[in-house]
Amino acid sequence: MAALRGLVDGSPTTLAIVGAGLAVAVYAAATSAYLAAVGPIITDLRVFVYPPVWIATSVAAAVWVDRTVDHRPRPWLGRAVGITYVLGIAWLSGLVDVSSGMTPLRVVSTLPGWGPIGLYDNGLVSLSVVPFKLVAYLALGHIVAVLVAAQGGSARAAALGMASCVSCAAPLLLAVGGLLGGAQATSMVASVGYDIATVILVATFALLARAADRATVDEGCRRPAEAAETPGGQP
Repeated sequence: MAALRGLVDGSPTTLAIVGAGLAVAVYAAATSAYLAAVGPIITDLRVFVYPPVWIATSVAAAVWVDRTVDHRPRPWLGRAVGITYVLGIAWLSGLVDVSSGMTPLRVVSTLPGWGPIGLYDNGLVSLSVVPFKLVAYLALGHIVAVLVAAQGGSARAAALGMASCVSCAAPLLLAVGGLLGGAQATSMVASVGYDIATVILVATFALLARAADRATVDEGCRRPAEAAETPGGQP
């Protein structure tokens, strides 16, 4: 119990490493079990690289930013922008699309990380969910939400900051280009598409983490200044 409490109270970096490690361990165990049970024919070993890299990076970045940025004066704005951001990536990447007349609900079994692929169509919209990509989308949305919530200025300033953020726009541009596509894009494994997307995704998380670190430093500098301006030196 003491060890668990120490872990929970640990540094953001420690928690990020542990979280990423656990995610990769679960992926490795699931993959080993799948290979032993199904014995699929693998023609490109890169299919074993993308999921753990995306998942580990996503979990590590989301945990680190969440534990690093603790001052969030505008949580409502952060949630709104974060949800909109995730929906934008989901729509542009094909995870969410207009109905294509498929079977209402279908689950396709494939390699862990890539699958199980969830397909759903209700006649209005369709969903095509690839697990390791969904994890990345949600992690990006959470980090964006935290960064926007940490903005102490107006809603307009926060929105303009997000719009001008290259690291935030990169996944959206990738989605438009098809590099973060849904289940139908798995055929791109044979090309360099996922290689490029993986590099840019990792760089995006690094830039967002740097933005979170700078936001924390700026907030730390701003609080003493505000306290000094307050009569009696008290906030």
